[in-house]
Amino acid sequence: MAPKIKLYMFTGSAPSMSAQLMLEHKGVEHKRKHLLVGPHAFGMLGRGYQTMTVPALKIDGRRVQGSRDISRTLDELVAQRPLFPADPQRRAAVEQAERWGEDFQDVVRRCALCAAQRDPSAFSSLYRHPNPFMRLAGRMSRGLTIRLASAAHKATDRHGEEGVAMLPDRLDQIDAWIEAGLLNAPELNAADFQIAPNITLLLCFADLAPLVRGRPAARLAARVAPDFPGEVGPVLPAAWLAPTGSSASGPTTPSGVTGSGDVLRAIGDDNEPISSVPDQAHG
Repeated sequence: MAPKIKLYMFTGSAPSMSAQLMLEHKGVEHKRKHLLVGPHAFGMLGRGYQTMTVPALKIDGRRVQGSRDISRTLDELVAQRPLFPADPQRRAAVEQAERWGEDFQDVVRRCALCAAQRDPSAFSSLYRHPNPFMRLAGRMSRGLTIRLASAAHKATDRHGEEGVAMLPDRLDQIDAWIEAGLLNAPELNAADFQIAPNITLLLCFADLAPLVRGRPAARLAARVAPDFPGEVGPVLPAAWLAPTGSSASGPTTPSGVTGSGDVLRAIGDDNEPISSVPDQAHG
């Protein structure tokens, strides 16, 4: 008998989208429980989860939390359409890129929260609950939610500006992995699902979409995660965007980006992250 699986998530959460896409990729039947961002924290703890994190699965009473744990659990449940390659070296490369994607997720999340601080309607647009009554409750509480979420994820102006400055190099790295065949290969893997929703989220930003359009990364997003609800107008400070202007037209190969010829060697050490963002939060 197939296990009963429930996915706890909220709209606007890139890792929640990652989990949903992996479940669909595996062909796993599941029910979705859409939570209201902010109060979801109490709901997760009240359901017996160890942290407030979404996404989370409940599988016949077993609790699994975080997109990286979910990817491994799904491969345990369903062998078909594996999320991790059988070859040990390639698996190590996918696992490393998946971890890197979690850092990238933090960068994008901080950009979203910095935008919401300037235009709360952007928050309502991205984190749009499917139930209209819950949407109304979300609008009423969004000021407090934005403040609390910004504090929890350290979405200060300093971190936001640093995050925007990182984006061209981060996108260059994704493009290099695509060229190497680590991402957007014929068979999708856990790193594709971890990274692609965050690229799609960037495309919701009037300020940041030009950095993504025309890149191989944009084609990955269109294949894996073509739809991300929400729209964010031009609200980020011009001073943040000015240094990225020369990179918006296409990828470069700056120092620190792994090229196609040595991608597996460069990320084969499973103990060292490729790069890190301070104050990593799991998703």
